[in-house]
Amino acid sequence: MAGRPRLPIGTFGDIKTNQVAPGRFRAYARFRDWDGETRQVSATGASRGAAQSALKAQLATRMRLGDGDALTADSPFTALADAWIEDVRRDVDRSDGTKETYARELRTLILPHFGHFTVREVTVSRVDRYLKDQRDKSFARAKHSRTLLGMIMAFAVRQEIIQRNPVKDASRMRAPKHTPKALTPEQIAAIRIAARDWRTGDDVKGPKPDGQVRDLIEVMLGTATRIGETLALRKCDVDMTADPPRVSITGTIVVRTGLGAFRQEHPKTHESVRTVAVPAFAAEVIRRRLALIAGAGAEHLLYFTKHGTPLAPHNARRTFREILKDAGLEGMNISPHAFRRTGATLLANELDMQAAADVLGHASTSTTKKHYAEPDKSVRPKSAEVLQRLAPDTGSG
Repeated sequence: MAGRPRLPIGTFGDIKTNQVAPGRFRAYARFRDWDGETRQVSATGASRGAAQSALKAQLATRMRLGDGDALTADSPFTALADAWIEDVRRDVDRSDGTKETYARELRTLILPHFGHFTVREVTVSRVDRYLKDQRDKSFARAKHSRTLLGMIMAFAVRQEIIQRNPVKDASRMRAPKHTPKALTPEQIAAIRIAARDWRTGDDVKGPKPDGQVRDLIEVMLGTATRIGETLALRKCDVDMTADPPRVSITGTIVVRTGLGAFRQEHPKTHESVRTVAVPAFAAEVIRRRLALIAGAGAEHLLYFTKHGTPLAPHNARRTFREILKDAGLEGMNISPHAFRRTGATLLANELDMQAAADVLGHASTSTTKKHYAEPDKSVRPKSAEVLQRLAPDTGSG
């Protein structure tokens, strides 16, 4: 006698329900998992209908957890996106921050355009038009969109849902020419004055500022660090007895959904772990901040909220924007990252590009040169001495 037919992978059999206790019901069904094994899945509820609804929700989730076997080229693109993001979340080599970024950009950049298509309908021509529309908004937006959509469709290829990745054949985008721009001495002076005087007038209502962003600006200028790296500095990371004083960059402040701001025990990249010499003006600020936490433990942060928690980068940036407004620099596309470019430019021009890359924590000078150090177009006096060798011979012939 033939047995019951085998369920296709990613599907379930008949749903059955029984009462397990007064006012409690259990719904169950056989489900053939992505690994080929058939398992019983169950859920309970206060009524037969509630138990069945809970079971169907659980089965739907289980179907999305498969490795793509249940998906076809005619599946909705949203089903492919769900399977891809679940695969990303299970990747132990990606940080939680990266996973959150992918999920957010999937929701905001990709699904609004492709959410109503099937996987098969994501063609080269549609991808091409989509990327050009994104490019009209900004190159960065188009670049992120291309990367993310390419990863999703590459996942579809690996799951043998489609044969080729349509993103690979879409038109290439030329990056706009970008020249790093450092702050001028006049801009730095204006920012310092505005930071010093921000919300200190007699007519200011509410609590006076604690000066943390003012101090943050000085330390960022003196170390060319990222804002998250500066905010992550602890007592144990600074050595004011060294000559010159120095700080060790070993972490960064990040913000995660459901967790808020916290100190991540490594900076942006492994190459970013470094020790930086500190000029006198920044060392003076660090000493002032150390005095505020003299009785605290070695891992106490130099920058912190009134509750002792890490100061979130977005809060510091918001205050910085207000300071820029007071400095008359609003609308000039200046962010705290400008301090890093300013430091890189000065180091590259006065020392060399390798010295700038070392301080910034870059693995090579190419990133420093392309994105951080403003080219020095001034004429060096030494060149005139060299070219003088081409002067005509005035001696008698």
